[in-house]
Amino acid sequence: MPFKWVSSEHAFLEGEGNRSLKYWRQLHKQLFRKQAKIHGKTFSLESPCICELFEVIDAPQI
Repeated sequence: MPFKWVSSEHAFLEGEGNRSLKYWRQLHKQLFRKQAKIHGKTFSLESPCICELFEVIDAPQI
């Protein structure tokens, strides 16, 4: 999805900073701009962003 469509729910579930969408966007804009530049690309709010959600289905017994 485009970066600008990342939801506040996704930002919260990632658990970084104060878990807000504003914080998530500030942090990831910096990261994605840096990575894009390294690869000779540019970052925009339309840049694709893959958002994954993982679920633990089996955990080892301790």
